[in-house]
Amino acid sequence: MADVPDPSLLVFADDWGRHPSSCQHVIRRLRDAFPVLWVNTIGTRQVKPDSLTLRRGLEKLRNWRGGLQKVGDQMWVIDVPMIPGLDKPALRWINRQLVTHRLNEVLRRLNMDQPFVLTTLPYTHWLVPGLRRRATIYYCTDDYSHWPSADGETLRKADRELTAEADLILAVSHALYQQHDVAGRCRFFPHGVDYAHFASSPQRTIASDLATLPGPRIGFFGLIYEKIDFELLTKLARRFPSASLVLIGSIAYCPEDFTSLPNIHLLGPRPYEELPSYIAGLDVLLLPYLANDLMIQRSGPLKLKECLASGRPTVSVDVPEVRALEPHVRVATGHEDFIHQVSEALSEPRDSTAVIARQKAVQHEGWEQRSALLRSYLDAFLSTERPSIRLGNLSHS
Repeated sequence: MADVPDPSLLVFADDWGRHPSSCQHVIRRLRDAFPVLWVNTIGTRQVKPDSLTLRRGLEKLRNWRGGLQKVGDQMWVIDVPMIPGLDKPALRWINRQLVTHRLNEVLRRLNMDQPFVLTTLPYTHWLVPGLRRRATIYYCTDDYSHWPSADGETLRKADRELTAEADLILAVSHALYQQHDVAGRCRFFPHGVDYAHFASSPQRTIASDLATLPGPRIGFFGLIYEKIDFELLTKLARRFPSASLVLIGSIAYCPEDFTSLPNIHLLGPRPYEELPSYIAGLDVLLLPYLANDLMIQRSGPLKLKECLASGRPTVSVDVPEVRALEPHVRVATGHEDFIHQVSEALSEPRDSTAVIARQKAVQHEGWEQRSALLRSYLDAFLSTERPSIRLGNLSHS
């Protein structure tokens, strides 16, 4: 019997280290157990003649020249050459040749034969269809077809095809689970939380650039983009003119008239390690997404459990996955109710028993538990002694 190569992971996802995504949290806790090759991809936005596309394009060109980067004892990151645009068969064919050739070369160099392929992006199966692997795992964290500037039709096609082909699908929300539950191969796999990190917020010294802002301070941390309800935030800022409305994160989109409000404070991105020091200075945390957006309705907001782990009062728009954590989060059914819930949250004392209750609600939802569960799925594949297997005979979790 031929020797079976040691298990390894080939991961297709967002740029490593750019944002603390769910996939990055999981892989950080698995890379001691498996050699990992992480492939930075071109993302899901359509190419447009704008500054964002130009900036990201130049970044990718620099990264392609950077080659293979070692980021751990047995983890490497690479940017593979790709032409933006996967809507046309000719472009998919060219990208398949570019990506497959480069990855086969690197996998041989790293002695990573027949890796597990784990992807958060639905179009990956178009890029490496012939790659030898143990199994394909689709970590479905969002419905990317509803993302801003996304090519919805192409991404829906890719999602359908990958869903049909994947050996295992991990869905972060019940809506995504129902959408992808094919022949018993989908598992509900909700977001975890870096609990100790965010639970340290009450003990942290408030960040100096936040401490100078007048209170009360109402805040959001995360990507500032088209899915944020700026109309809601504008109403909130005007209803509480003496409060500081603080937004912490990279800005992909933000209306000019919103930034001109006197009590709006855009602090820009802050290192992940420093977020608890900023949360320490916020009286109420917000999840102010466009509530009628299909992407938000189908997703499980990654920030929610981070907010609850901090113990801070949190107000959210009405999303099914958020409802599951009531009463620890205040869920608003409209703009006026959202403003009312913020007002109620501001009156809560900082030593309230609700602080401990919020933290306990997510205390055992850590990324350690999520990575251990994924590890159990990988071990189940390994126990079959076959390079690829469907999961119809595995128990649901």
